Amino acid sequence: MKRQVKSVLCGGAVLALLAWTVHTILQEQTPGQLASALLSADWRVLLLGLPLMALFLCCEAKATHAVLRALGCPQPFRRCAYYSSVGFFFSTITPSATGGQPAQVVAMGRDGVPAASGALDMLLVTIGYNTAAMFWGIYALLTAGGLTERLGGQVGLLLGLGLAIFALLDVFMFLFLFLPGPAKKLLYGCIALAARIYPPLDREALEARADAHLAEYRRGAGLIRRNPVLLAQVVGLSVVQLACTYAMPYVVYRAFGLSGFGLGEIMALQALCSIAVGYLPLPGSAGAAENVFLRGFLLIYGEALVAPAMILSRTLNCYLVLLATGAVLAAGRALRRTPPAAERESAGPKKSVEPGKAA
Repeated sequence: MKRQVKSVLCGGAVLALLAWTVHTILQEQTPGQLASALLSADWRVLLLGLPLMALFLCCEAKATHAVLRALGCPQPFRRCAYYSSVGFFFSTITPSATGGQPAQVVAMGRDGVPAASGALDMLLVTIGYNTAAMFWGIYALLTAGGLTERLGGQVGLLLGLGLAIFALLDVFMFLFLFLPGPAKKLLYGCIALAARIYPPLDREALEARADAHLAEYRRGAGLIRRNPVLLAQVVGLSVVQLACTYAMPYVVYRAFGLSGFGLGEIMALQALCSIAVGYLPLPGSAGAAENVFLRGFLLIYGEALVAPAMILSRTLNCYLVLLATGAVLAAGRALRRTPPAAERESAGPKKSVEPGKAA
């Protein structure tokens, strides 16, 4: 019942934000003007977004490929690309991207990857992603800090909250990874405090879950000690992965024939916008990402083009990739349900044997 209520509330919030986005767009221009602006974009330039998003998926696939190989359960790169597609699809359709990693672990398990190894891979990929997001956030603040003024007060508040969440998660993950003793004391202290505030809390169950998570981090630390370059490789791939999606507004910018702002400035602004909505409990940050884009990129595109630019950017780096990864997921499941030719032949109709001729 609680899950249903949560899903209804989440869906209602998404629909409300999307409705507000549509209302905001149509206040500024008519549907005809919007269509005319969309058609004015150079589609040859927009096609550059397709290889960028393919590289986005391949970066995570390469990270998973490297981690699974280091764990002794290697998978072909094409299977790792499939896991990456599964992760993107379920992350986009679930609040706060919570469904992507469990779905990836399940997909790996179907290929014979132990659940513990799949979970450790996801842990290291998450550490890489969060660290890369922090890198881009710091880069944006250092090189284009004035851009935060264009986001407005409310978006600035979301940006501060997003940066704080990314920073805390990064600190905690590295603490758990390399200082398990203090991490355990910290976790147990938080559980004890929560139990005092809310006595019905099952303290023993929470401590058992904490121990299980800490054991996973210990395995990760051992893997990194044996392969010291692995974590740097995963972080580097995550930096490139995020660069692909942060560059998308620049592709749209050039498609409209605009100039005056450089690639670095636009990527920095997109990084700040993404961090501002990254941890909102909305599927794919739907609604919030569109509204933040309309505010943040108003000076970049101008009133006439900011809404069309938002539509094209979100289509290229989210909705189109969602369709593509959904198709990959559907094809993968269909192929899994279809037995190989040799298996079909061996499972064909058997000739009946007369009782008198039985061996």
